[in-house]
Amino acid sequence: MNLNLAIAILLVAVIYLMIKNISLSHNIKKEQEHEKLKQSFLANLVHDLKTPTNAQLSTLQMLNNETFGRLNSEQREMISLTHKSCKYMSDLIGTIMDTYTHDNGEVHLQKKDFDIIELVEEISEELKSLYVHNHQKVEFRKECAHYIINADKLQIKRVLANLLTNAITYGFDNTIISINLKIYNNSLEIFIKNVSKQIPEKELKTIFDRYQKTQFAKYNKTGNGLGLYLAKRIIELHEGNIYAKSFDDGTCIFGFNIPTSLDSNPKLVSA
Repeated sequence: MNLNLAIAILLVAVIYLMIKNISLSHNIKKEQEHEKLKQSFLANLVHDLKTPTNAQLSTLQMLNNETFGRLNSEQREMISLTHKSCKYMSDLIGTIMDTYTHDNGEVHLQKKDFDIIELVEEISEELKSLYVHNHQKVEFRKECAHYIINADKLQIKRVLANLLTNAITYGFDNTIISINLKIYNNSLEIFIKNVSKQIPEKELKTIFDRYQKTQFAKYNKTGNGLGLYLAKRIIELHEGNIYAKSFDDGTCIFGFNIPTSLDSNPKLVSA
């Protein structure tokens, strides 16, 4: 009798586990289908937004160049503000599209030799209007005059531009932002240091996750939380590591390291 009862209990347990397993498999399949539909909708939406946004930027640029007639100061100011808003939207669309392609494995690195120091200086110059507006100063601290590496220049530029823009945006006014470049035997490290509100430890652990934003972000309501996530994906594709640190004195550091070259020896020219 006890043996029959034990067998019955075992059968019930097996049937229960089978039902749970079927239910779990069904739920996973539904979630996968839902995620696929969501990604497809997002890709189509972003694609449809890209064309009119680019058309608006082109039209605004022509207006600003006075292609259709002279502008007074008030008209020029309004066009300039509208152009900045459209440019922000265009950058946002680009970031979402880049994230989608990275997540779907559609990105393949286009590696070539280039001067990483020249690239850093180029990005710093492109973002000069931002840090000048905040009364900030950007200093580039490097160990040599030129350093040639083999990597995807466009993708590395995305990472550097994102990290420097964040440092400028969240950094206090009238402070120094430093871009630091360190060279090791087989790797390169670049980290950007600024002074801002301290980021809590729990946020540092997830700050590179998709759609994560620090609660202290000045533009928290408009940021899409994808920039740092995309930067992480790019650095990982280069077999590198990205990190963030924040200290009690307000010093914040965002940086990454990558192998200097996977195919050939990097070329170093001393200062």
